[in-house]
Amino acid sequence: MNILKWTIMALILAVPLVPAVTHADTPIAKVAGRTITVEELQKTLNSTPYGMPSPNTPTPAGRELMLKMLAEIISAELLHGEAVSLDIAATEGFKTEAGRYRKSMLADMYRKKLFAKAVIDDAEALKKYAKENSIPEEAAQALLQNKKRKTLVADESARLFDLYKVQYSPSVAKDDINKFKDDHRLVSSSAFDINYGDIKNILKEFGNTKNGLLSLLAQSVELELFAAEAKGQGMDKNPSFIADMADFEKNLLIASHRENLNKTFLPRPEETKDFLSKNRYLRVKPRTANVLMVVTNTEKEAANVRKKVQNGGNFYEMAIDVSIAPDAKVTAGRVNPIVIGEHPYTSIDKALLALKPGEISKPIKGDKGYSIFKLMDISPKEARSDSEMKEYAVRAITGMKMAKHIEKLRQSAQVELYPAIKEMGSGR
Repeated sequence: MNILKWTIMALILAVPLVPAVTHADTPIAKVAGRTITVEELQKTLNSTPYGMPSPNTPTPAGRELMLKMLAEIISAELLHGEAVSLDIAATEGFKTEAGRYRKSMLADMYRKKLFAKAVIDDAEALKKYAKENSIPEEAAQALLQNKKRKTLVADESARLFDLYKVQYSPSVAKDDINKFKDDHRLVSSSAFDINYGDIKNILKEFGNTKNGLLSLLAQSVELELFAAEAKGQGMDKNPSFIADMADFEKNLLIASHRENLNKTFLPRPEETKDFLSKNRYLRVKPRTANVLMVVTNTEKEAANVRKKVQNGGNFYEMAIDVSIAPDAKVTAGRVNPIVIGEHPYTSIDKALLALKPGEISKPIKGDKGYSIFKLMDISPKEARSDSEMKEYAVRAITGMKMAKHIEKLRQSAQVELYPAIKEMGSGR
């Protein structure tokens, strides 16, 4: 758990507990004057493979997920504020990336407008095509529609090519591409120009060949033409386009700032060496243990359960009857697989590593009581190479430095949590 998440949990405990209202616009937090709502948290979680847990009756895992995602949203807001203060949006790299996305979005909008004309309304022609190709009419309609779209795009590209007076430089066909400089003009028009420097990085994906250059330029010219025409028709004033661009630029600012920070956070060789010496558990790759669990209030109760199971008692039935773990009556002691070795070994990790499949651990003290675990199976032990250990160490050190940096930002910014998030966190 990172520093910010610990802080959020501490702040949650300090928020007055009142009945939760979980409408979409219910505020759950505020960061430097910007309010985060249930709807935003829901949208963010829905964009992940997990989806949004119910805010009214979340499971413990769901509450943990919501707190984790809220911490990430707050982190992003703090980094965004710092990126704005550093004027990263004024850098050439940011402008280039944002401009490329803007043109791509406008070109896509214009293509959709063209595609709206690709209607196949000749029923007889459709039936004839389906019969001639021995395919269902639905497939025939899709194929004919695709052909019509290609024709519309080709015809419109040719029209705009003339309208915007597009000209290819003779060097495109004649000269060796390895001799081009960044400022070498490849295409010119009344609305845009394409220099070699604009496409040289993308050209690598096309094989750095003459044919690859011609193919890339054809795609680039089409995109530029459609984007220019879309702008000429005022599509860049569309509210949904403006909102999408704002979201993209905000996320780009955060990503760019993270990348810059990560470069400065890269550890020195001595830092990496010291980290590895203190975390020898990294010599073994993470192992996955499938277990059953019973949680009791006291150590004596846990020891009694362990003894009964060892004498032939049914672990599943014991979990249902006596475990105080959330959902134990439903899960019968089943829990998600435990990954051992992603972090320094905990008391649970050490206990599981000492077991053989089928054996039961001694009681282990935790935040909610005492637990015993039955090890069902565990993945085999596999050593990490020196290079893998070093790579992991660099990531871990960089991540810890990033977490500390974000916590400093939180301390200097105004972060507020509202009662609704405490309701989510408490499960009431």
